[in-house]
Amino acid sequence: MPALSHTNPRTAAGAVFVQNFSTKDLPPEDQFDAWRSLLSDTIDLLPTQATSGSFAAEFSSWTFGNVVLTRTLYSDAPARRWRHRPRSFLDHWCVVLARSHSPRSDTLSLETSRQDNLSFRSLALPFEGQAEDTEVLTLFLPRDFCRDELEDFEQAHDLEINPQLGALLAGYIENLARQLPHISAAQAQGLASATRSLVAACIAPRVERSEAADASLTSLLIDRARLVVRQNMASPEFGPEQLARLMAMSRSKLYRMFESTGGVAHFINRERLREAYRRLCSHRDAPSIHVIGNEVGFVDHSTFSRAFRREFGHSPSEARERSLTKLSARPFGLSQSEAGHQGTASSAAADGREADNTLLRRPWPGLIDAGHEE
Repeated sequence: MPALSHTNPRTAAGAVFVQNFSTKDLPPEDQFDAWRSLLSDTIDLLPTQATSGSFAAEFSSWTFGNVVLTRTLYSDAPARRWRHRPRSFLDHWCVVLARSHSPRSDTLSLETSRQDNLSFRSLALPFEGQAEDTEVLTLFLPRDFCRDELEDFEQAHDLEINPQLGALLAGYIENLARQLPHISAAQAQGLASATRSLVAACIAPRVERSEAADASLTSLLIDRARLVVRQNMASPEFGPEQLARLMAMSRSKLYRMFESTGGVAHFINRERLREAYRRLCSHRDAPSIHVIGNEVGFVDHSTFSRAFRREFGHSPSEARERSLTKLSARPFGLSQSEAGHQGTASSAAADGREADNTLLRRPWPGLIDAGHEE
């Protein structure tokens, strides 16, 4: 089969171009050779005695702007050895998020634990590696995406990434893999620019661009914190300490990040109340106010009502009555956005709906195209 191409004449500027490949439908004796051919532009996958049998793997790549994200899944593949191809015509940078899943040693159940490893490398520089990862996400960026900082990036080749910045970048790459199949052509170019900027800020941060980088990173961290809160807000015990742990961030840094907006606890409480408002006003058959309060982490109904009134200026029951009045005034089945409604309820609901996609729509200045393994 032909090797994977990092550019394609059918890829329009700003569009998302998708490629997929799997060895599963090939005879077992042909699977490794097909996979090796697919990756031959970026790495030399070295045959071993173990690779002479079946080698089941799936590959997907998304090209957006001049950036490429690839995802590789290994379901029945032995340990692999590879090296960067000498004198390859490709000299891209690659950010690799490799994952392995293994049974948990502290339980008798079928639960598995996940280990993530993030690395940054240049395809133009020598590298050899081996792994038994079950999933690999790789970002490819053109060599000149930061022309003035080539030396900084070359020094970062295969070096350990700052843990906090690495956690942020890994979360962003994971979110890309989930969202890219749904990204429109109009959003793709801005997404490529945002990705380039984030990689530059995380891999080779510099004093002269620290203000711009800090602003972008802080915004991304807040978006990530909002997602973590929404995933855990049903637990009344969820608070700043748990958020810091799930964000892989020190409590002091987390407190500094929210200091100017009222603090971490205020942020968590406000996200709970905004989600409660969205659920109260979402449709005619929403659960009771008491149930919604419990769902967002309020055990006591009176505490929930007082906090809700402080945040929005009226009680939960008044918010629901206003929403029901507006819903009743519209033809049945017509959505709030279709009816042209604006105001507090629709604004709060829109905030809730939009937050999860903020990472993928923020226009930043800046990145490549390609496919890869590890």
